[in-house]
Amino acid sequence: MKNEFDWSYLALFLIIGLVIGFVIVIIPFQKANTENSVYKEILYQQSKASDVSIISQKADSYYNEAGFSYENMDYKGVESNCRLARDYYSDASQGYKDIKSELNSFKRQDNLIEIYSELIDYNSKIELNMFEACEHFESAVRYYDIYYNTDVPYDDMSYDMGTGEIGSMNEKIRLHDRNVEKFNDLLSDFKIEIKKRIK
Repeated sequence: MKNEFDWSYLALFLIIGLVIGFVIVIIPFQKANTENSVYKEILYQQSKASDVSIISQKADSYYNEAGFSYENMDYKGVESNCRLARDYYSDASQGYKDIKSELNSFKRQDNLIEIYSELIDYNSKIELNMFEACEHFESAVRYYDIYYNTDVPYDDMSYDMGTGEIGSMNEKIRLHDRNVEKFNDLLSDFKIEIKKRIK
């Protein structure tokens, strides 16, 4: 009797071949594609964060000017520089929040995106800390201006109120410094994660 070819074996080999091909070629390709989209998203958001950092630098510049004015007892100068700094700090904080929202809406869950989103969140908090520090600085110098530049009675509380506001400002600066430290720790985690992926 003539042996007939069993087509079911051929079908089985073809299926196994396709599965192996999928595992060897398609899955790594898809993984690489996913990785690329993650890197592209981070690079895109990083370019936007660079634009926001320019706003932050303007804020820092006005804040530093406020400090010089304070040293010269130019309380009006402190107030006007702080007002400008606050506007820029507020814009920078909001800019970072917008970036974080976009990162959180990224279509794939990825550890690198999550870490970068946290970094951006700390950037926003740091800007907000400085915004609040400026508010207290402004308030303090208004009290000092009253105390030193107007005819106040001996028991006037303006000086003490100003000192209290400086204390509140310093607390916001300390909070800023703690957030910078947390940001730096997270930045180290981000660098380690990147290093693991590119090996």
